[in-house]
This record gives sequence, C-alpha cells and structure tokens, in this order.
Amino acid sequence: MKRSRFIFFVGFLFSLVVPAVAEVTAESLVNRLDEVRGYKDQGFVFNITNISYEKDKEPRTNTLSVKVFNDKSLIHFESPAREKGRAMLKEGNNMWLYIPGTRRVIRIAPSQRLIGETSNGDVVGTNFSRDYRAEIIGEETLEGQDYWLLELTSTASGVAYAKVKVWMEKTEGNPPFKSEFYSRSDRLLKTAFYKEYKTFGDELKLHKLLLVDALLQENYTWMKFDDYHLKELDQAIFQKASLGKLN
Repeated sequence: MKRSRFIFFVGFLFSLVVPAVAEVTAESLVNRLDEVRGYKDQGFVFNITNISYEKDKEPRTNTLSVKVFNDKSLIHFESPAREKGRAMLKEGNNMWLYIPGTRRVIRIAPSQRLIGETSNGDVVGTNFSRDYRAEIIGEETLEGQDYWLLELTSTASGVAYAKVKVWMEKTEGNPPFKSEFYSRSDRLLKTAFYKEYKTFGDELKLHKLLLVDALLQENYTWMKFDDYHLKELDQAIFQKASLGKLN
C-alpha cells in the first residue's frame, strides 16, 4: 500500500512540472496553415519570385509585390518589363486584373482562376480558416515522418477549389508538408509542396513552395516568398476603382 501511494505521489509531482501538450484539433491545424502564409487580421506585405516551367519551353521568371489585409490582397507585377504595371486585386472570392494601356479592369471568372498566374494567386492567397470547414480525416507516415491528414471543404461560394487535403507534420508547430487542390467534380488540379520555411522578425513563414499542375505534370512553378513584414495599409488601395491609379 505504501509503495503504491509513493508511486502515485511521484506521478502527481511529475504532472506538475511537465507542461501539458496542447491538443491538436482541426481548427488549430487550419489556423497554423494560415499563419505560416501571413499575419491573419493585420496588414502585411511580402514579395514573390516565380519561376515557371513548361514542357519544351524556356523557364519564365517574374517578381511580384503583395499587400494583404484581411480578405483583400493586391498584387503588383514588378518584372519582367512586359508585365510591369499589371495589378491583380483579390477581395474575398472576387478577383480583378488591370493591364496598363487597356484602360479596363477585367473581372476574372472562377473558371479562369484555375490556370496560370491567377491559379498561383489563389493557392497562396486563400484564407482557409474563413472559407473552408476543416476535419482531421487520418494520419499518415511518409518517409519516416508522421503527418496529420486534414481535409478542407469549401463553405463559401466562388472559391476556386472545392476541397483541399493538407498533410501537416506531427512536430512542434505542425508545419504543412503538402496540399492537394480539388475541383467540384473531385478532380485533382494542383499539388503544393511546402519546401522551406524562414523566420521573418520572430515568426516562421513559408519561404519556398513547389506548385505542380496535376493535369500537366510537366508544368510546375517554384515560388519564393521574401521580406514578410507588418505594415499599416490604406484601405483605399483595395478598391477595384483604384487599380489603374496605383502604378
């Protein structure tokens, strides 16, 4: 009896000094997925360098500067010279493109957002915790690493992808490893591999992402994210009417 009481007492003391492990939930994982790609409810800016590869073509490189606040993002094309001055505005699930010289702002339809630069913008600009319902549907081990398998189902109209599957590490911080993006007919459209993270300020952010076209697997894009930082942003820049005036 005395021995069992002693063991219980030692176990009780141990429980006081060992910190409790935070419970992993679908909500905590989807919030983490958003956190590594931005600052949620605060205004922030960052830069992207894209290197796109297509079969039998020379690689194409462009650079973008991005401003984000809540569900609004404004992308300016900085290079190459033929694209400089273009701007893309995403507000909620609406997207518009401005091309210098056209004197028009073009609305991008959901079907058009599944290809090219707009597709890349949707993949990296989506607010998963706002637009999707998250559920942990399993666990997997890939190359010796354990992952949570998270399934996201769209709850908002106008989103480009009806379903997203995300593999997130069972390690501290639960960094995402891979995402698969599906159409409403459950067809795989894109696969994103989260290749590298980097600390900006005191927060870990996505630094390099490999985006593969599931329909044309010879087509893929390397995306490098840099210079994340918080910034107060004038809300007037996130208006459709302002697109052609900001270049």
